[in-house]
Amino acid sequence: MRIQKKSGYHHGDLKQTLIDVSVDVINRAGLEALSLRALATQAGVSSGAPYHHFTDRNDLLATIALQGFELLGQAMVSRRDAAPPDAGARLDAIGQAYVNFAVTHPGHFRVMFRDNSPAARNPALSAASQQAFRLLFAVIEECQRAGAAPAGNPATLVYSAWSLVHGLATLWVDGALPTARVDPATLAPEVTRLLSRMLAALATQEVAGRP
Repeated sequence: MRIQKKSGYHHGDLKQTLIDVSVDVINRAGLEALSLRALATQAGVSSGAPYHHFTDRNDLLATIALQGFELLGQAMVSRRDAAPPDAGARLDAIGQAYVNFAVTHPGHFRVMFRDNSPAARNPALSAASQQAFRLLFAVIEECQRAGAAPAGNPATLVYSAWSLVHGLATLWVDGALPTARVDPATLAPEVTRLLSRMLAALATQEVAGRP
């Protein structure tokens, strides 16, 4: 995608345009293809224009990651709140929101979880990156209180659930699923429902095993 140069860019318009073009480049060619100089050419602006908004490439990537985590959090909250008032259904909903976000925002997703993420050096990004984790943690605890997940330390269940949905999302985004035999769009809700059912079964087994 090539965005034609516009006259009279407003400050905020150009920044978002640069982000949008960067995400498109990452979608098509990967992170390695992104540079501020190439970005300026793609956006149809001078080579120095991106530096008015980003100090360097890492600053640009941190901004993309921050936007991605904010969008992911909004998607998870929206799906959670629209789900039936049942802990298992709410867990299923946020899992589906996570996978759907990755598939519809692959450029953001790749930047959010890239190696050497600058989250530790960016307080806003660090806080945003924890939102999805806190949402998942809260719903797992809700499942435990409702008897829809085994009791005990919720952290093990949280990391297990996250590993499942993140693994599926990554396989799908990276094109590693055997799509000739599997429809990812059908598989994703089946996997998230399986997760909630497994936790409920473990909780039932735990109660049955008590003296």
